[in-house]
Amino acid sequence: MARELIGIGLSFAVIFMILGVAALAKKRGWPGETCRKLVHILVSNWIILAVLAFEQLWAVLIVPASFIVLNYLSYRKGLFSSIEREEDNTPGTVWYAVSLFVLSAAGWALGVPWVAAAGILAMGYGDGFAALVGTRYGKRHFPAPYSRKTMEGSLTVFVFSALSVGVLCLIFAPDIALAAAFVGGAVAMASELYFSRGLDNLTLPLSVSSAILLMLYFPDSVGVLICLGLTLVVMVSAFYLRAISLSGLHSATAVGVLLYAFGGWLSYGTLGLFFLAGSLVSRIGKTKKADAYSLHRRGGPRGIIQVLANAGPGLILAAGYHFSGQELFLLAVLASFSAAAADTFSSEIGMLSKAQPVSILTFRRVERGLSGGVTLLGFCGGGLGALCIALLALPFFGWSGAAIVFLFGVLGSVLDSAIGAALQAKYRLPGGGLTERKFQGGSSLPLERGIAWVNNDLVNFVSPLVVSAVCLLVVL
Repeated sequence: MARELIGIGLSFAVIFMILGVAALAKKRGWPGETCRKLVHILVSNWIILAVLAFEQLWAVLIVPASFIVLNYLSYRKGLFSSIEREEDNTPGTVWYAVSLFVLSAAGWALGVPWVAAAGILAMGYGDGFAALVGTRYGKRHFPAPYSRKTMEGSLTVFVFSALSVGVLCLIFAPDIALAAAFVGGAVAMASELYFSRGLDNLTLPLSVSSAILLMLYFPDSVGVLICLGLTLVVMVSAFYLRAISLSGLHSATAVGVLLYAFGGWLSYGTLGLFFLAGSLVSRIGKTKKADAYSLHRRGGPRGIIQVLANAGPGLILAAGYHFSGQELFLLAVLASFSAAAADTFSSEIGMLSKAQPVSILTFRRVERGLSGGVTLLGFCGGGLGALCIALLALPFFGWSGAAIVFLFGVLGSVLDSAIGAALQAKYRLPGGGLTERKFQGGSSLPLERGIAWVNNDLVNFVSPLVVSAVCLLVVL
Protein backbone atom coordinates (compact mmCIF):
# COMPACT_ATOMS: atom_id res chain seq x y z
CA MET A 1 0.00 0.00 0.00
CA ALA A 2 2.80 2.44 0.90
CA ARG A 3 4.49 1.85 -2.45
CA GLU A 4 1.26 2.60 -4.30
CA LEU A 5 0.63 5.81 -2.34
CA ILE A 6 4.18 7.02 -2.94
CA GLY A 7 3.72 6.31 -6.63
CA ILE A 8 0.49 8.29 -6.75
CA GLY A 9 2.11 11.23 -4.95
CA LEU A 10 5.13 11.20 -7.27
CA SER A 11 2.87 11.00 -10.31
CA PHE A 12 0.90 14.11 -9.42
CA ALA A 13 4.07 15.96 -8.42
CA VAL A 14 5.85 15.20 -11.70
CA ILE A 15 2.86 16.05 -13.90
CA PHE A 16 2.11 19.33 -12.13
CA MET A 17 5.80 20.22 -12.29
CA ILE A 18 5.73 19.69 -16.07
CA LEU A 19 2.61 21.87 -16.36
CA GLY A 20 4.31 24.54 -14.27
CA VAL A 21 7.44 24.54 -16.43
CA ALA A 22 5.33 24.82 -19.58
CA ALA A 23 3.32 27.72 -18.11
CA LEU A 24 6.55 29.51 -17.19
CA ALA A 25 7.97 28.94 -20.66
CA LYS A 26 4.81 30.39 -22.20
CA LYS A 27 5.10 33.51 -20.02
CA ARG A 28 8.71 33.85 -21.16
CA GLY A 29 7.51 34.08 -24.77
CA TRP A 30 7.70 30.50 -26.00
CA PRO A 31 5.16 29.73 -28.75
CA GLY A 32 1.96 28.23 -27.38
CA GLU A 33 2.12 25.17 -29.67
CA THR A 34 5.68 24.44 -28.53
CA CYS A 35 4.59 24.57 -24.89
CA ARG A 36 1.65 22.28 -25.61
CA LYS A 37 3.83 19.69 -27.30
CA LEU A 38 6.44 19.97 -24.56
CA VAL A 39 3.75 18.86 -22.10
CA HIS A 40 2.49 16.26 -24.59
CA ILE A 41 5.92 14.63 -24.85
CA LEU A 42 7.04 14.89 -21.22
CA VAL A 43 3.78 13.71 -19.61
CA SER A 44 3.83 10.52 -21.71
CA ASN A 45 6.89 9.46 -19.69
CA TRP A 46 4.58 9.09 -16.68
CA ILE A 47 3.86 5.58 -17.94
CA ILE A 48 7.50 4.63 -17.22
CA LEU A 49 7.06 5.80 -13.62
CA ALA A 50 3.80 3.86 -13.46
CA VAL A 51 5.45 0.62 -14.66
CA LEU A 52 8.12 0.99 -11.98
CA ALA A 53 5.89 2.16 -9.13
CA PHE A 54 2.52 0.42 -9.41
CA GLU A 55 1.49 -3.18 -8.98
CA GLN A 56 -2.20 -2.75 -8.15
CA LEU A 57 -4.68 -1.84 -10.88
CA TRP A 58 -6.67 0.57 -8.73
CA ALA A 59 -3.59 2.63 -7.96
CA VAL A 60 -2.43 3.06 -11.54
CA LEU A 61 -5.88 4.23 -12.64
CA ILE A 62 -6.19 7.05 -10.12
CA VAL A 63 -3.85 9.41 -11.97
CA PRO A 64 -5.35 9.15 -15.49
CA ALA A 65 -8.90 9.13 -14.09
CA SER A 66 -8.17 12.35 -12.23
CA PHE A 67 -6.77 14.02 -15.31
CA ILE A 68 -9.75 13.04 -17.43
CA VAL A 69 -11.77 15.29 -15.14
CA LEU A 70 -9.09 18.00 -14.80
CA ASN A 71 -8.36 18.11 -18.54
CA TYR A 72 -12.05 18.36 -19.35
CA LEU A 73 -12.39 21.31 -16.98
CA SER A 74 -9.30 22.84 -18.58
CA TYR A 75 -10.76 22.32 -22.05
CA ARG A 76 -14.01 24.03 -21.03
CA LYS A 77 -12.65 26.67 -18.62
CA GLY A 78 -8.97 27.10 -19.51
CA LEU A 79 -7.72 25.66 -16.23
CA PHE A 80 -4.23 24.87 -17.63
CA SER A 81 -3.52 27.53 -20.22
CA SER A 82 -0.21 25.95 -21.25
CA ILE A 83 -1.96 22.91 -22.78
CA GLU A 84 -4.88 24.64 -24.51
CA ARG A 85 -4.92 26.29 -27.91
CA GLU A 86 -6.00 29.90 -27.94
CA GLU A 87 -7.83 29.33 -31.23
CA ASP A 88 -9.49 26.23 -32.63
CA ASN A 89 -9.17 24.41 -29.32
CA THR A 90 -9.95 20.69 -29.29
CA PRO A 91 -10.62 18.07 -26.60
CA GLY A 92 -7.31 16.42 -27.45
CA THR A 93 -6.03 16.66 -23.88
CA VAL A 94 -9.15 14.84 -22.67
CA TRP A 95 -8.59 12.03 -25.18
CA TYR A 96 -4.95 11.95 -24.05
CA ALA A 97 -6.02 11.19 -20.48
CA VAL A 98 -8.64 8.70 -21.67
CA SER A 99 -5.99 6.79 -23.61
CA LEU A 100 -3.78 6.67 -20.50
CA PHE A 101 -6.71 5.28 -18.50
CA VAL A 102 -7.77 2.65 -21.07
CA LEU A 103 -4.28 1.38 -21.84
CA SER A 104 -3.25 1.34 -18.18
CA ALA A 105 -6.36 -0.66 -17.31
CA ALA A 106 -5.74 -3.16 -20.13
CA GLY A 107 -1.98 -3.41 -19.59
CA TRP A 108 -2.13 -4.05 -15.84
CA ALA A 109 -5.16 -6.34 -16.12
CA LEU A 110 -3.43 -8.51 -18.73
CA GLY A 111 -0.10 -8.44 -16.93
CA VAL A 112 1.74 -6.62 -19.74
CA PRO A 113 2.02 -2.99 -18.61
CA TRP A 114 4.92 -2.44 -21.02
CA VAL A 115 2.48 -2.89 -23.93
CA ALA A 116 0.48 0.04 -22.57
CA ALA A 117 3.74 1.98 -22.30
CA ALA A 118 4.54 1.28 -25.96
CA GLY A 119 1.31 2.85 -27.20
CA ILE A 120 1.51 5.83 -24.85
CA LEU A 121 5.15 6.61 -25.66
CA ALA A 122 4.40 6.28 -29.39
CA MET A 123 1.69 8.89 -28.90
CA GLY A 124 3.86 11.14 -26.77
CA TYR A 125 7.03 11.11 -28.86
CA GLY A 126 5.63 10.28 -32.29
CA ASP A 127 2.68 12.67 -32.36
CA GLY A 128 4.46 15.27 -30.22
CA PHE A 129 7.59 15.61 -32.35
CA ALA A 130 5.53 15.32 -35.56
CA ALA A 131 3.65 18.49 -34.71
CA LEU A 132 6.86 20.36 -33.96
CA VAL A 133 8.65 19.15 -37.09
CA GLY A 134 5.60 19.59 -39.31
CA THR A 135 4.98 23.14 -38.07
CA ARG A 136 8.58 24.24 -38.49
CA TYR A 137 9.84 22.24 -41.46
CA GLY A 138 6.74 20.82 -43.13
CA LYS A 139 6.45 21.91 -46.77
CA ARG A 140 5.04 18.84 -48.51
CA HIS A 141 1.32 18.88 -47.70
CA PHE A 142 -1.13 16.04 -48.25
CA PRO A 143 -4.15 16.62 -50.49
CA ALA A 144 -7.51 17.63 -49.02
CA PRO A 145 -9.05 16.85 -46.59
CA TYR A 146 -5.69 16.40 -44.85
CA SER A 147 -3.89 19.44 -46.25
CA ARG A 148 -2.88 20.56 -42.74
CA LYS A 149 -0.77 17.41 -42.45
CA THR A 150 2.69 17.19 -44.02
CA MET A 151 4.87 14.36 -45.25
CA GLU A 152 7.65 15.54 -42.94
CA GLY A 153 5.32 15.26 -39.96
CA SER A 154 4.14 11.79 -40.98
CA LEU A 155 7.71 10.54 -41.34
CA THR A 156 8.48 11.91 -37.88
CA VAL A 157 5.52 10.01 -36.42
CA PHE A 158 6.77 6.81 -38.06
CA VAL A 159 10.36 7.19 -36.84
CA PHE A 160 9.68 8.16 -33.21
CA SER A 161 6.82 5.68 -32.80
CA ALA A 162 8.93 2.88 -34.25
CA LEU A 163 11.81 3.75 -31.91
CA SER A 164 9.52 3.85 -28.86
CA VAL A 165 7.96 0.48 -29.67
CA GLY A 166 11.23 -1.10 -30.75
CA VAL A 167 13.15 -0.19 -27.58
CA LEU A 168 10.43 -1.56 -25.30
CA CYS A 169 10.09 -4.75 -27.35
CA LEU A 170 13.85 -5.29 -27.27
CA ILE A 171 13.60 -5.34 -23.48
CA PHE A 172 10.38 -7.34 -23.00
CA ALA A 173 9.75 -9.24 -26.28
CA PRO A 174 12.90 -9.31 -28.45
CA ASP A 175 11.49 -11.96 -30.79
CA ILE A 176 9.00 -9.51 -32.26
CA ALA A 177 10.98 -6.30 -31.75
CA LEU A 178 11.80 -5.52 -35.38
CA ALA A 179 8.35 -6.42 -36.73
CA ALA A 180 6.58 -4.61 -33.90
CA ALA A 181 8.67 -1.48 -34.41
CA PHE A 182 7.82 -1.34 -38.11
CA VAL A 183 4.13 -2.11 -37.64
CA GLY A 184 3.85 0.29 -34.69
CA GLY A 185 5.42 3.10 -36.69
CA ALA A 186 3.20 2.49 -39.72
CA VAL A 187 -0.01 2.21 -37.70
CA ALA A 188 0.87 5.35 -35.74
CA MET A 189 1.60 7.27 -38.95
CA ALA A 190 -1.73 6.30 -40.49
CA SER A 191 -3.67 7.02 -37.30
CA GLU A 192 -2.11 10.48 -36.96
CA LEU A 193 -2.95 11.24 -40.59
CA TYR A 194 -6.54 10.00 -40.53
CA PHE A 195 -7.76 11.45 -37.26
CA SER A 196 -7.77 15.11 -36.36
CA ARG A 197 -9.06 17.49 -33.67
CA GLY A 198 -7.15 15.64 -30.98
CA LEU A 199 -8.83 12.27 -31.54
CA ASP A 200 -5.47 10.84 -32.63
CA ASN A 201 -4.47 11.09 -28.94
CA LEU A 202 -6.86 8.19 -28.43
CA THR A 203 -6.68 6.24 -31.70
CA LEU A 204 -2.89 6.30 -32.09
CA PRO A 205 -1.91 4.70 -28.75
CA LEU A 206 -4.81 2.25 -28.81
CA SER A 207 -3.99 1.05 -32.32
CA VAL A 208 -0.26 0.68 -31.58
CA SER A 209 -0.78 -1.28 -28.36
CA SER A 210 -3.49 -3.42 -29.99
CA ALA A 211 -1.09 -4.38 -32.78
CA ILE A 212 1.56 -5.43 -30.24
CA LEU A 213 -0.98 -7.46 -28.26
CA LEU A 214 -2.00 -9.31 -31.42
CA MET A 215 1.63 -10.16 -32.13
CA LEU A 216 2.11 -11.44 -28.58
CA TYR A 217 -1.01 -13.55 -28.24
CA PHE A 218 -1.56 -14.56 -31.89
CA PRO A 219 1.85 -15.20 -33.51
CA ASP A 220 0.17 -16.12 -36.79
CA SER A 221 -0.99 -12.52 -37.10
CA VAL A 222 2.57 -11.19 -37.41
CA GLY A 223 2.65 -11.66 -41.18
CA VAL A 224 -0.72 -9.98 -41.63
CA LEU A 225 0.33 -7.02 -39.49
CA ILE A 226 3.63 -6.63 -41.35
CA CYS A 227 1.66 -6.67 -44.58
CA LEU A 228 -0.72 -4.06 -43.15
CA GLY A 229 2.17 -1.86 -42.05
CA LEU A 230 3.96 -2.11 -45.38
CA THR A 231 0.77 -1.36 -47.30
CA LEU A 232 0.02 1.66 -45.13
CA VAL A 233 3.50 3.10 -45.68
CA VAL A 234 3.25 2.67 -49.46
CA MET A 235 -0.34 3.89 -49.72
CA VAL A 236 0.18 6.94 -47.51
CA SER A 237 3.15 7.85 -49.73
CA ALA A 238 1.01 7.34 -52.83
CA PHE A 239 -1.72 9.50 -51.29
CA TYR A 240 0.81 12.26 -50.71
CA LEU A 241 1.97 11.95 -54.35
CA ARG A 242 -1.67 12.20 -55.53
CA ALA A 243 -1.30 8.79 -57.19
CA ILE A 244 -4.27 7.44 -55.24
CA SER A 245 -7.36 8.96 -53.65
CA LEU A 246 -8.43 8.48 -50.05
CA SER A 247 -10.99 5.83 -51.04
CA GLY A 248 -8.30 4.20 -53.15
CA LEU A 249 -5.95 4.20 -50.16
CA HIS A 250 -8.51 2.41 -48.01
CA SER A 251 -9.50 -0.12 -50.66
CA ALA A 252 -5.91 -0.84 -51.73
CA THR A 253 -4.94 -1.45 -48.09
CA ALA A 254 -7.85 -3.86 -47.63
CA VAL A 255 -7.13 -5.66 -50.91
CA GLY A 256 -3.43 -5.95 -50.05
CA VAL A 257 -4.10 -7.50 -46.65
CA LEU A 258 -6.69 -9.90 -48.10
CA LEU A 259 -4.34 -10.91 -50.91
CA TYR A 260 -1.71 -11.81 -48.33
CA ALA A 261 -4.25 -13.63 -46.13
CA PHE A 262 -5.50 -15.69 -49.09
CA GLY A 263 -2.44 -16.06 -51.27
CA GLY A 264 0.61 -15.33 -49.12
CA TRP A 265 3.56 -13.13 -49.96
CA LEU A 266 3.59 -14.12 -53.64
CA SER A 267 0.10 -12.72 -54.26
CA TYR A 268 0.81 -9.66 -52.15
CA GLY A 269 4.17 -9.05 -53.84
CA THR A 270 2.55 -9.31 -57.25
CA LEU A 271 0.09 -6.57 -56.33
CA GLY A 272 2.95 -4.43 -55.03
CA LEU A 273 4.99 -4.91 -58.20
CA PHE A 274 1.99 -4.10 -60.39
CA PHE A 275 1.19 -0.94 -58.44
CA LEU A 276 4.80 0.26 -58.39
CA ALA A 277 5.46 -0.49 -62.07
CA GLY A 278 2.14 1.02 -63.16
CA SER A 279 2.74 4.18 -61.15
CA LEU A 280 6.23 4.61 -62.61
CA VAL A 281 5.21 4.03 -66.23
CA SER A 282 2.29 6.45 -65.91
CA ARG A 283 4.80 9.22 -65.14
CA ILE A 284 6.82 8.67 -68.31
CA GLY A 285 6.10 11.47 -70.77
CA LYS A 286 3.20 12.69 -68.66
CA THR A 287 3.03 16.12 -70.32
CA LYS A 288 2.97 14.54 -73.80
CA LYS A 289 -0.03 12.41 -72.79
CA ALA A 290 -2.03 15.31 -71.34
CA ASP A 291 -4.26 15.75 -74.40
CA ALA A 292 -5.17 12.07 -74.52
CA TYR A 293 -5.90 12.05 -70.80
CA SER A 294 -8.10 15.14 -70.98
CA LEU A 295 -10.19 13.77 -73.83
CA HIS A 296 -10.51 10.12 -73.04
CA ARG A 297 -9.46 9.21 -69.52
CA ARG A 298 -10.84 9.83 -66.07
CA GLY A 299 -8.61 12.42 -64.42
CA GLY A 300 -7.24 12.45 -60.92
CA PRO A 301 -5.75 9.78 -58.70
CA ARG A 302 -6.93 6.17 -58.59
CA GLY A 303 -10.03 5.52 -56.52
CA ILE A 304 -11.76 2.46 -55.13
CA ILE A 305 -13.27 1.48 -58.50
CA GLN A 306 -9.89 1.51 -60.24
CA VAL A 307 -8.31 -0.51 -57.42
CA LEU A 308 -11.01 -3.20 -57.55
CA ALA A 309 -11.01 -3.26 -61.35
CA ASN A 310 -7.29 -4.02 -61.50
CA ALA A 311 -6.84 -6.13 -58.36
CA GLY A 312 -10.29 -7.74 -58.03
CA PRO A 313 -9.63 -10.71 -60.35
CA GLY A 314 -6.38 -11.50 -58.55
CA LEU A 315 -8.16 -11.36 -55.20
CA ILE A 316 -10.85 -13.78 -56.40
CA LEU A 317 -8.21 -16.24 -57.60
CA ALA A 318 -6.19 -15.89 -54.39
CA ALA A 319 -9.35 -16.83 -52.48
CA GLY A 320 -9.62 -19.85 -54.78
CA TYR A 321 -6.11 -20.89 -53.78
CA HIS A 322 -6.89 -20.40 -50.09
CA PHE A 323 -9.98 -22.59 -50.14
CA SER A 324 -8.75 -25.23 -52.60
CA GLY A 325 -5.05 -25.46 -51.76
CA GLN A 326 -4.25 -25.77 -55.50
CA GLU A 327 -1.08 -23.86 -56.39
CA LEU A 328 -2.32 -23.42 -59.96
CA PHE A 329 -4.58 -20.68 -58.61
CA LEU A 330 -1.44 -18.76 -57.67
CA LEU A 331 -0.26 -19.06 -61.27
CA ALA A 332 -3.62 -17.66 -62.33
CA VAL A 333 -3.18 -14.78 -59.85
CA LEU A 334 0.07 -13.93 -61.59
CA ALA A 335 -1.63 -14.21 -65.00
CA SER A 336 -4.37 -11.79 -63.96
CA PHE A 337 -1.88 -9.18 -62.78
CA SER A 338 0.24 -9.80 -65.88
CA ALA A 339 -2.79 -8.94 -68.01
CA ALA A 340 -3.50 -5.83 -65.93
CA ALA A 341 0.15 -4.74 -66.14
CA ALA A 342 0.25 -5.38 -69.89
CA ASP A 343 -2.85 -3.24 -70.41
CA THR A 344 -1.44 -0.43 -68.25
CA PHE A 345 1.94 -0.44 -70.00
CA SER A 346 0.32 -0.72 -73.42
CA SER A 347 -1.90 2.30 -72.78
CA GLU A 348 0.72 4.49 -71.13
CA ILE A 349 3.55 3.73 -73.57
CA GLY A 350 1.29 3.54 -76.61
CA MET A 351 0.17 7.15 -76.11
CA LEU A 352 3.79 8.20 -76.69
CA SER A 353 3.89 6.61 -80.15
CA LYS A 354 4.35 8.96 -83.09
CA ALA A 355 2.22 6.64 -85.21
CA GLN A 356 -1.54 7.19 -85.30
CA PRO A 357 -3.38 4.42 -83.42
CA VAL A 358 -5.67 2.07 -85.38
CA SER A 359 -8.64 0.07 -84.18
CA ILE A 360 -7.66 -3.48 -83.26
CA LEU A 361 -10.84 -4.70 -85.00
CA THR A 362 -11.17 -2.55 -88.13
CA PHE A 363 -7.59 -1.21 -88.52
CA ARG A 364 -9.03 2.23 -89.13
CA ARG A 365 -7.37 5.22 -87.49
CA VAL A 366 -8.80 6.30 -84.14
CA GLU A 367 -8.12 9.14 -81.72
CA ARG A 368 -5.04 8.76 -79.54
CA GLY A 369 -5.90 7.30 -76.15
CA LEU A 370 -9.29 5.90 -77.20
CA SER A 371 -9.91 2.33 -76.00
CA GLY A 372 -9.47 -0.21 -78.76
CA GLY A 373 -6.75 1.77 -80.50
CA VAL A 374 -3.36 0.06 -80.81
CA THR A 375 0.15 0.91 -81.99
CA LEU A 376 3.28 -1.18 -82.40
CA LEU A 377 4.95 0.76 -79.58
CA GLY A 378 1.95 0.16 -77.35
CA PHE A 379 1.96 -3.58 -78.13
CA CYS A 380 5.65 -3.78 -77.22
CA GLY A 381 4.91 -1.83 -74.04
CA GLY A 382 2.25 -4.37 -73.15
CA GLY A 383 4.80 -7.13 -73.57
CA LEU A 384 7.14 -5.30 -71.21
CA GLY A 385 4.41 -5.04 -68.58
CA ALA A 386 3.61 -8.75 -68.88
CA LEU A 387 7.32 -9.56 -68.63
CA CYS A 388 7.63 -7.68 -65.30
CA ILE A 389 5.08 -10.00 -63.68
CA ALA A 390 6.33 -13.11 -65.52
CA LEU A 391 9.79 -12.67 -64.01
CA LEU A 392 8.19 -12.80 -60.57
CA ALA A 393 6.76 -16.22 -61.47
CA LEU A 394 10.16 -17.64 -62.45
CA PRO A 395 11.44 -18.66 -58.97
CA PHE A 396 8.14 -20.36 -58.08
CA PHE A 397 6.93 -21.96 -61.32
CA GLY A 398 10.05 -22.16 -63.47
CA TRP A 399 10.49 -21.12 -67.06
CA SER A 400 7.29 -22.82 -68.21
CA GLY A 401 5.23 -21.02 -65.58
CA ALA A 402 6.85 -17.68 -66.41
CA ALA A 403 6.14 -18.26 -70.11
CA ILE A 404 2.47 -18.99 -69.35
CA VAL A 405 2.16 -15.83 -67.25
CA PHE A 406 3.79 -13.76 -70.00
CA LEU A 407 1.65 -15.26 -72.76
CA PHE A 408 -1.65 -14.76 -70.95
CA GLY A 409 -0.60 -11.27 -69.93
CA VAL A 410 -0.13 -10.29 -73.58
CA LEU A 411 -3.39 -12.03 -74.51
CA GLY A 412 -5.14 -10.09 -71.75
CA SER A 413 -3.93 -6.81 -73.21
CA VAL A 414 -5.17 -7.82 -76.66
CA LEU A 415 -8.53 -8.92 -75.22
CA ASP A 416 -8.83 -5.62 -73.33
CA SER A 417 -8.32 -3.69 -76.57
CA ALA A 418 -10.81 -5.90 -78.45
CA ILE A 419 -13.53 -5.48 -75.82
CA GLY A 420 -12.77 -1.77 -75.62
CA ALA A 421 -13.17 -1.42 -79.38
CA ALA A 422 -16.32 -3.53 -79.65
CA LEU A 423 -18.34 -2.90 -76.50
CA GLN A 424 -17.00 0.04 -74.49
CA ALA A 425 -19.20 3.13 -74.54
CA LYS A 426 -17.96 6.04 -76.64
CA TYR A 427 -19.65 9.42 -76.90
CA ARG A 428 -19.75 12.06 -79.61
CA LEU A 429 -18.11 15.41 -78.82
CA PRO A 430 -19.88 18.61 -79.93
CA GLY A 431 -17.01 19.52 -82.26
CA GLY A 432 -16.68 16.01 -83.67
CA GLY A 433 -14.56 13.12 -82.51
CA LEU A 434 -15.19 10.54 -79.82
CA THR A 435 -14.54 10.41 -76.10
CA GLU A 436 -15.06 7.92 -73.27
CA ARG A 437 -16.37 10.66 -71.00
CA LYS A 438 -20.13 10.68 -70.63
CA PHE A 439 -20.30 14.36 -69.68
CA GLN A 440 -18.60 17.54 -70.80
CA GLY A 441 -19.15 20.96 -69.29
CA GLY A 442 -21.99 19.60 -67.17
CA SER A 443 -23.92 18.31 -70.19
CA SER A 444 -24.36 14.67 -71.18
CA LEU A 445 -22.97 13.60 -74.52
CA PRO A 446 -24.83 11.37 -77.02
CA LEU A 447 -23.79 7.71 -77.14
CA GLU A 448 -22.14 7.04 -80.50
CA ARG A 449 -21.22 3.37 -80.17
CA GLY A 450 -20.81 0.59 -77.61
CA ILE A 451 -22.93 -0.22 -74.56
CA ALA A 452 -23.62 2.60 -72.11
CA TRP A 453 -22.82 0.61 -68.96
CA VAL A 454 -19.58 -0.85 -70.32
CA ASN A 455 -16.82 1.54 -69.24
CA ASN A 456 -13.05 1.29 -68.95
CA ASP A 457 -13.16 0.02 -65.37
CA LEU A 458 -15.46 -2.86 -66.29
CA VAL A 459 -13.23 -3.79 -69.23
CA ASN A 460 -10.17 -3.67 -66.96
CA PHE A 461 -11.91 -6.08 -64.58
CA VAL A 462 -13.28 -8.51 -67.15
CA SER A 463 -10.17 -8.95 -69.31
CA PRO A 464 -7.78 -10.21 -66.56
CA LEU A 465 -10.57 -12.35 -65.09
CA VAL A 466 -11.25 -14.04 -68.42
CA VAL A 467 -7.62 -14.72 -69.32
CA SER A 468 -6.79 -16.01 -65.84
CA ALA A 469 -9.81 -18.35 -65.98
CA VAL A 470 -8.64 -19.62 -69.37
CA CYS A 471 -5.15 -19.96 -67.92
CA LEU A 472 -6.56 -22.21 -65.19
CA LEU A 473 -8.37 -24.37 -67.73
CA VAL A 474 -5.28 -24.70 -69.90
CA VAL A 475 -2.87 -25.69 -67.14
CA LEU A 476 -5.43 -28.06 -65.59
